[in-house]
Amino acid sequence: MIEIFAVNLKHQLPQDVYQLLLSNVSGEKRDRIGRFHRIQDAQRSLISDVLVRRIITDKLGRKNEDIEFEYNEYGKPALKLQQDFCFNTSHAGDWIVCAVHRLPVGIDVEQVQPIELDIAKRFFSQEEYQELMQREASERLSYFYELWTLKEAYIKAVGKGLSIPLNSFSFRIHSGDIIFKSKEDPRNYSFKQYKLDPDYKMAVCGRDNSFSDVIKLLKAEELIIQ
Repeated sequence: MIEIFAVNLKHQLPQDVYQLLLSNVSGEKRDRIGRFHRIQDAQRSLISDVLVRRIITDKLGRKNEDIEFEYNEYGKPALKLQQDFCFNTSHAGDWIVCAVHRLPVGIDVEQVQPIELDIAKRFFSQEEYQELMQREASERLSYFYELWTLKEAYIKAVGKGLSIPLNSFSFRIHSGDIIFKSKEDPRNYSFKQYKLDPDYKMAVCGRDNSFSDVIKLLKAEELIIQ
């Protein structure tokens, strides 16, 4: 089953919790976190890493100090020496989320904020853009983020980053069904949207449709690995 985990960071972490979580990541990760200018960015990056580590220790029984990550040529992380454990993370605003499965997965969460919808001309397929603009004006922003999160989740599942043009594949959402089209990728993918928060959109992509209906909500304090 594709499992979904989420942590809410509406408030800044207490300093003692932050330091304990920081002690759970590698020295290299601590250095990268230390280079963030905004504490919110540092905390999101930290929680994203520790969330994955917490899941690995719980599910695989691996000690935190034995956890090693490797990266493909496009920068997608994977657990070293464990091909049947795949994960992907995303964060936006107050939320950090993670999807886990034995096959490649992708997840994306976005905070719904006003934007110029002309951006869809650049990154959406012609079909997607037409569908977007045919919607009622009051529905367009929400639908834009629904499409955007689906596209990001797919790209992250494939693991090739933006080497895949966003307009080379398309989605259509009709009566709750997610219709995916790609001439370049014949593999089967499944998608699911989650209602995480009224102000956010979230989508998950997997190689089968065994999506959990439940998002497992965790507190930052629960991620501390003793």
